[in-house]
Amino acid sequence: MEKYDVIIVGAGNGGLSAAAFASKLGLRTLLFESHNIPGGAVTSFRRGRFEFEPSVHEICEVGSEENPGNTRRLFAEAGVDAKLVHENTCYRIISTDSKMPFDVKLPCGIDEFCAVLEKEVPGCGEKVRKFLDYTKISMDVAERLAVKKVKFGDIKAAMNLLRMASYPSDKIMDMFEIPKKIQNIITPYWSYQGEPTSTMNGFLMGLMDYCYIVDGAGLPSCFSHELSLSFDRIIRKNGGKIFYNSPVSKILVKRKRAYGVVSQGKEYYADNIICNCFPNDVFVHLIEKKYVPKAEIKRINARKIALSFVNVHLGLNKTAQELGIDDYTTFIVQKADSTEQFNCCQELGGEGWIIANNLNVVIPECSPKGTCHMSITSAVYGDNWGKIEPKDYRKTKFRIAEKMIDYYEKSTGIRIKPYIEEIEVATPVTYSRYLGTPNGTAYGYQCSDWDGIVVRTMQKHKERSIKHLYFVGAHTEGSVGYNQTYKSGKIAIEEIMNGKF
Repeated sequence: MEKYDVIIVGAGNGGLSAAAFASKLGLRTLLFESHNIPGGAVTSFRRGRFEFEPSVHEICEVGSEENPGNTRRLFAEAGVDAKLVHENTCYRIISTDSKMPFDVKLPCGIDEFCAVLEKEVPGCGEKVRKFLDYTKISMDVAERLAVKKVKFGDIKAAMNLLRMASYPSDKIMDMFEIPKKIQNIITPYWSYQGEPTSTMNGFLMGLMDYCYIVDGAGLPSCFSHELSLSFDRIIRKNGGKIFYNSPVSKILVKRKRAYGVVSQGKEYYADNIICNCFPNDVFVHLIEKKYVPKAEIKRINARKIALSFVNVHLGLNKTAQELGIDDYTTFIVQKADSTEQFNCCQELGGEGWIIANNLNVVIPECSPKGTCHMSITSAVYGDNWGKIEPKDYRKTKFRIAEKMIDYYEKSTGIRIKPYIEEIEVATPVTYSRYLGTPNGTAYGYQCSDWDGIVVRTMQKHKERSIKHLYFVGAHTEGSVGYNQTYKSGKIAIEEIMNGKF
């Protein structure tokens, strides 16, 4: 009988991280992955002479080598050796809204960030700074609460955290008297969570802003697949096993305790099972119905599947410099308000807003000499794509892609159509087929006002209904974001080692 300390189902970010930390600590570790390569969405693919990132635009909390952020420190602790390039500009945001037009480029650094905003609306810089300071106080106490190291003097800070976590971002920013125009300029990261500022709690919005402003973004220098392969090497070096092309068909449960899995007809046993897959799939397809607690079914039915994407990948036979592109990330919005942008996600894509990324601005050598590549992204609800007839799918996706390209050209004044050498369009159908997630989401569950990261963190111990069964990934308490999914793997192993469950 094969017996392990930890079996991990799925080699996405959370699964790779969990396996790396488990094997590093000497736990007998086995990782199953249904695909033939690791990483899930953190990989790359080739079309012609171009290599593309399927989803990674940037990783948060990386920081520089001199001033590393939490994610860079996590990678170092795990032993990951992939090189990360630091990007110290937050983003450019263009609003084509006739009622509130603007075009602003935001640098990293709180002083620099606030100085740019001050030029847009005099008197707002100090208000934004106070909002960020308030967020930092809340972040610090949240970190101490997570490890139960709160001191008496933390009571006021804890109240700040609860206030930020209890009210929508819009109301929190109103509390600091931040003008609406500035609110719209500093909140495009709502799309990285898939929840508009009218319902996303103020703590989560402030957290994202603060981390990007202070640490900037990080990008794997050799595409994100190298990052996933580095985790693979670490796991094997530490004595862990990885079985690719090995889908798990069943999780074994007895007396409300997980004790093994079935893959390709064979049973494997472990003291702990970690799932880097959706709870919907686990409780509906992988665990025998009679062993699934009713509370778990109620919970997954209460939560809403988050957004998916339409991604247009372009290989261009001109350099970024020749095209006049000097911004890595550009948000372009038809409506300045995030709620109106979010409402456009009910469409098939190409309406309301897009994100344009040109990796060559940060890593010039990432494409062949004399070329560059660009990705243009729009978030949508994946179930809308499920209504398209198969015969209309290809025509529909290229129609949406052309609409997104046209909007980029019109908004920036930069022509890219004549220079397209390669094009690949990914839709929620693509992501559903590749990732196996409901509606093709990469974002887990909608991080709504009643189900934000603070609430999930406070409730997760009570919600654990099957002993020794853990979840990692975007659907856990840390929510979406590559930094949070890697962190979720480490947290799961810490809980196992501490014997909490």
